[in-house]
Amino acid sequence: MFFSKKSNNSNFNQNTFFKNKTFFVYGLGLTGLSVVNYFKSKKINHFIWDDNPSIRKKFNINKNIVKLIPQILECSDWIIISPGIDIDRAIFKKQLSENLAKIITDIDLFYILYPKIKSIVVTGSNGKSTTCKAIEHIFKNKFDVKLGGNIGKPALSLKIKKNTIAVLEASSYHLYYSKFISPDDAILLNISNDHLDWHKTKNNYLNSKFKIFINQKKNN
Repeated sequence: MFFSKKSNNSNFNQNTFFKNKTFFVYGLGLTGLSVVNYFKSKKINHFIWDDNPSIRKKFNINKNIVKLIPQILECSDWIIISPGIDIDRAIFKKQLSENLAKIITDIDLFYILYPKIKSIVVTGSNGKSTTCKAIEHIFKNKFDVKLGGNIGKPALSLKIKKNTIAVLEASSYHLYYSKFISPDDAILLNISNDHLDWHKTKNNYLNSKFKIFINQKKNN
């Protein structure tokens, strides 16, 4: 059923989730920057890092902090990793691997910030963007529809209103690290042998895709 009312019972709410917490943003592409901008606007304590030296230079990340990153990662409450970052190829792969339980994504933060948001999440090997645009077209004349995620704007850059319907495209990269994605409607279009160089095995790839269903309630 489309847009059933979400349960008021939630594992987290934004007041308790962000209070007195330290966050580490790993990766400063569009997605990572959307997280940093939100943290700055709310004065949330956070650290930033990118494996790319030119990006570190752009953000004036001091070279001397490199030796402190392992300790900062260990002490941070949550690590927000940008989609596409392969931990096995990251500079601080050891520390990231040891703290997998603390790794989440920007879409996780989106659902923590907007626990009652009406949303549709679309994933699949092919056709995600086309399907998201079709859904947006269907609803836009009657609803305030915002399209984001892996298409267009990052989730945290969307201007959400009380009655907004969020249509989010989720790649397997996004879903691999996600823990709190909870859409009203989750759409898995198809599965093919894709991104196996990143996911290593087809089972890892499949498990990433199926994460869109894990936190759904029976009426979703």
